[in-house]
Amino acid sequence: MFQIKFLDQGLQNKFLDLETNFPPEVCQELPQFLESLRQYGQVSKVDFHKDFSNKISAHTFELDYVAYPNRQLVVIVNIQVKSQNIFKDRFSVQDSWNDKDVIDCIPQYDKPSKIIRAVELTSQGITDSYQLGLELGHKGKQKRYITRHGQYAQSALEQLKLIRREKQGRKTKVEITEKGNLIAKAPDEDTKKRLLIEAMLNYRPIWLIIGEVTDTEGDKELCDEFIKKLVFPLEDQEADTSNRRAQTLKNWIKWIAKYSGIPIRIKNEPLQLTIPLLFAEHTELDSDENL
Repeated sequence: MFQIKFLDQGLQNKFLDLETNFPPEVCQELPQFLESLRQYGQVSKVDFHKDFSNKISAHTFELDYVAYPNRQLVVIVNIQVKSQNIFKDRFSVQDSWNDKDVIDCIPQYDKPSKIIRAVELTSQGITDSYQLGLELGHKGKQKRYITRHGQYAQSALEQLKLIRREKQGRKTKVEITEKGNLIAKAPDEDTKKRLLIEAMLNYRPIWLIIGEVTDTEGDKELCDEFIKKLVFPLEDQEADTSNRRAQTLKNWIKWIAKYSGIPIRIKNEPLQLTIPLLFAEHTELDSDENL
């Protein structure tokens, strides 16, 4: 029987309370590997060596450890959650984009609650951008300001494939899609949020960014400049609206992570942060005023 120790106290504390520190999928898969380490000091088939340490590459996590057979000791060095795999399992993500796809428009409407409300209003027949902006609570001294907010909302819905817009002469025909209708008719807020997250994860820029701030190692930081360089065409990175659009994507990802309880990498941390730590300084994030 091998004794299991940890590289530091912080890592040990995470393993003492798996349910608090890891998504449910990890909590279901991890114990069987820990038991194998206790019994044999290694895990067959998914175990490989790297820089004098061993790595377990499971479905929902990667775990680095060093084994000392003569001392009957295993030291766990690091664990990293495979967030993309968990997102794929939990939500219906169609990860099959063509790398040559051109991103026509990054929306700049980042309030999830208002996106849901905009879908509901559209399903009720409110498709005029001015009326939509008005119903969403936007105010302005001139009609064009309210209209602009309605257009922002419709642009977000269109990119998430919750509505379709088609130009017909001087007018634009707006139709709710099947995905949009599912959100509008969902029986409760939790279901609406889950369906919205699924739509967001199936939006290629969001999935591209999540892949960089979850499953990769290094110093990737979820910030506006990183997002612009990763997602925006070069000619659009310095545009006046690029910062606002980058903030939209960043806020969507933070909201997805917070609501789903799946950690993301942020601010040059060598390990993924759990959700309570990630949002310790952003307790107001859920407020519409801050999104």
